[in-house]
Order: sequence, then structure tokens, then C-alpha cells
Amino acid sequence: MITGYKALLRRHTVALCVTAAAGSVAWFCTGSLAEHLALGWKLFITLAFMLGVLLYSARKIERYYTSTAIQLRKAIRANELDVHYQPIVNLRTGNLVGAESLSRWSSKGAIIPADVFIAAAEKSDLICELTRSVIRRVAEDYSTYLWACKNFYITVNLSTQDILDPTFPDFVANIMAAYNLPATAIVFEITEKTLLDQKSAATQLHRLRARGHRIAIDNVGSGYFRLSLIESVPVDILKIDLTLINHDTIAAKDALWRHIAKIAKTLKLNVVAKGVETQQQLPHLTSEGVLLAQGWLFSKELPVRALARRYFQLPANISPHTD
Repeated sequence: MITGYKALLRRHTVALCVTAAAGSVAWFCTGSLAEHLALGWKLFITLAFMLGVLLYSARKIERYYTSTAIQLRKAIRANELDVHYQPIVNLRTGNLVGAESLSRWSSKGAIIPADVFIAAAEKSDLICELTRSVIRRVAEDYSTYLWACKNFYITVNLSTQDILDPTFPDFVANIMAAYNLPATAIVFEITEKTLLDQKSAATQLHRLRARGHRIAIDNVGSGYFRLSLIESVPVDILKIDLTLINHDTIAAKDALWRHIAKIAKTLKLNVVAKGVETQQQLPHLTSEGVLLAQGWLFSKELPVRALARRYFQLPANISPHTD
């Protein structure tokens, strides 16, 4: 019905106004001259009001159909979104061990920033649909291009809605079965701010973990993370926020990231340093046992075919660190 109104208003706005005017004129001509003069101003106001309402309605409907959320819904269902991958590198060997999936969207030749359309998805209840489309694409990409990459994994970010959706673990299991993928191929990333209901979230994450998926906590040290979170939800990987390892903070002996690395070592958790951009950061990281990293020093985000080629190329150009 809305589609019909939209088309009617967009294509026949003038015709509708003329029709309304004709009806008003017919009504106008049935009275006496005195009545005509007395009601003339009312006719003008009525026609102006009707025209304004029609134009306003047309613009509102147009805005509705061209909003980010509506266009995003169409793009998701038409499978028009793409997924790129930020490689994760082993600092000892320079080999790729995994990658973080990043949803990307171009509309009419224009790139829509991820923070814009993801925010729109969260506000319009599209985020679960978006996450599921990413998982499908990751599974398809992995089974087509990455199946020969030994022990390789892809991380997928989850929202609060994903974690609290009781059907989500079964959806994931069905996708993994459909593409004949091991659960170890996909790691799920969460942040503290996505865990509004930690008890329910822990139950869901345990279901995923029981099926073989590892759980990573993203943005550790960014202000959205409390170490007590490790005790309440299942965790396998900590991803240190890039703000903790920049050139101004990484060398400090009492830097927060060092304490996080030591706690992770005690708990036997893997640690990934995010946002690594210079060779000078590497000896600091490896000295604390941080052996995995991602950032522009190693590679920008890549489409899946480039990621597969990168995996089988020579190791990343990093200096070996054995301390």
C-alpha cells in the first residue's frame, strides 16, 4: 500500500491537486454570489493546505524510501554488501594466521562509511540481519578461497542483539554445516558494551564455544573493558586496543597493555595487538609475549582473493624477534 501511495504521489501530485481543485470549484459554483465572495478566501486556504499536505507527504515518503536503513535493507537482501579482511600476523614467523572481517558497502558509486551504516542497522533493528549476511559471506569466501589455509580463522563482530538472539547459535551451526566448515574457522568478537545482560550473554557464548568457536574480546583497554569480564563470559583471545600501543605509550614500563598481556599469559589466553603501524612497536610487543598483530604495517584490508594470495606469499616483512 505504501508503495502505491508513493508512486501515486510522486507521479501524479499535480493531477491530484487539480482534481481536488475541480471538486472545490464545483462546490463553489453551487452557492450565491454573496456566498462566493464570503467563502473565496476559504477556498484559497483549502487549496493551499491540500497542496502543502500532498507535497509534504511525497517528500516524507521519498525520504523514507531513500533513508540509509531502507537502502541498507535492500542492499542486504540483494547481497550487495561486500566483506574485506584485515590480516592477523604471527610476529615470530610473519605468516598469516587469521583475519578480521569488515563489512563494506558502496551505493550508486559512493562508499558508505561503516560507522554510518552499522549505526543505522543498530537503530533500525537490521543489525542481526547484517551480521548474518556477513557470516554467510565469510563462510562462502572461506569454503571457496581459504579452505587450503591451514588453521586459518576469520573473526566476526557480534552486536548485543546477536548475542541475545536465542536462534543465533543454531543459525551459525547450520551455516557451518552447509559450507562444510569446522567451527574453528570462525571466531566471534565481542566488546563489553555489547554485553548488557552478562548472564544471558554468557549462556549464548557458551553455546557457541561448546560447538568449537573461540571467543575474542575486542578493544581491550579502550574504556569499554573490565578485567572481571573474563570471569563472567568464556574468552579465548584478547585484542588490545590500538590506542594503548601507539608510539607515545607503547614503550612505558608500566603501560596498561603490558599488564593486560601478563594477565592473558597467566590465564593462557592469546593476545592480538591492533593497529600496528611501525617496526619499532614489534620488540615491545614480543617482549611481553604478544605474538599476534594486525595493522597497516603488515597489510591493509583485502578482498578475499587478495587475502588468499597473501597467505601463500612470503611471510610479512618483519624483523624476527625471539626475546
